[in-house]
Amino acid sequence: MAKVSCYIGIDVAFAKGKHLPVVICTWNGDRLVPLPLRQLQFTPPQGKGNLATFDCELVSRFAEDAARYIVQVCNELGLIPTRIGIDAPSSPKKDDVARRLYEKGLDQAGISCFATPSADEFDVIREKARKHLASGGAVSKLPHANQLWMIVGFALFERLSQLAPCLEVFPQAIVRAIDAGDIHKSHLGAVETQLMAAAQFTGWPTSRDTLKLDDIAWGDKHDKLDAYLSAWVASLEESNRIPYGEPPDDAIWIPKTNHGLKVKYAAGSTDGNPKIQATQAVKPSTPTYKVLCPGCGKFEFKQWPLGWDAHAAHKCAGVKAIDPKERKAEYRRKYLTD
Repeated sequence: MAKVSCYIGIDVAFAKGKHLPVVICTWNGDRLVPLPLRQLQFTPPQGKGNLATFDCELVSRFAEDAARYIVQVCNELGLIPTRIGIDAPSSPKKDDVARRLYEKGLDQAGISCFATPSADEFDVIREKARKHLASGGAVSKLPHANQLWMIVGFALFERLSQLAPCLEVFPQAIVRAIDAGDIHKSHLGAVETQLMAAAQFTGWPTSRDTLKLDDIAWGDKHDKLDAYLSAWVASLEESNRIPYGEPPDDAIWIPKTNHGLKVKYAAGSTDGNPKIQATQAVKPSTPTYKVLCPGCGKFEFKQWPLGWDAHAAHKCAGVKAIDPKERKAEYRRKYLTD
């Protein structure tokens, strides 16, 4: 049986004991469907924490374990890794620039991102960490902790590029491209809102899908979402994505959506890779993610959980409180917890 092309998204994480969030998808007609990786016997590697990023051998082993995991899954399911989207810089910046070109592009677009240090700057960071620990400083307060994870990203790019071409992606820029970046994913309902916005382009999920976000990867919900968005960009041909920065070595890729307009794909490609059906973008169809209120079971949300607060404050029969503020708090406690 011929193998099917698959597209992989990785939200780089190296927190101690945390599994690397990896999502693997295939195109099913015009739908980018993630695989239920949580149901398989294989597990991605677990992080070792910020201090371990200074151990080159350990980081290399982590990247090797990530590659082994992807190969195991693909062999088990008859897949061919075709492209990989990684939410991380691919390499340190050059010594003679303040910021990489794509970082400058994100700055101009009003999208914040951490600067990628140069190789020499990482040497300075390591020395700062050594002095911090020698003086009794806590590991949890290592200097430059918001950049140390990039070292792991460098190793993943180096190793995984041996499996398939790897793209730098940035989920925050992706959700901005689909007009879903106004609410941070840490806020209540934001993950679901962003996933529904992406579904207008990827076709997944719909109200008929039994596969849920929880099933597709390890990590928190927002990690799984970021990995899925990364896989989406990896699944797109270059003609259907655009860069911040300058390809091939200094670019963050996002989907070409024409600021909220949907690109239409032709179904039925033999290699699992969607082909552009029309260069003229079309407006998204009416959202299909419909949910009956989990409180009263009668009201139908057209784009769950959008509008839950108004419904909870005044109408939902599943809420017993009288004051609108208390009603919303009760609804949130009962029906919006993860």
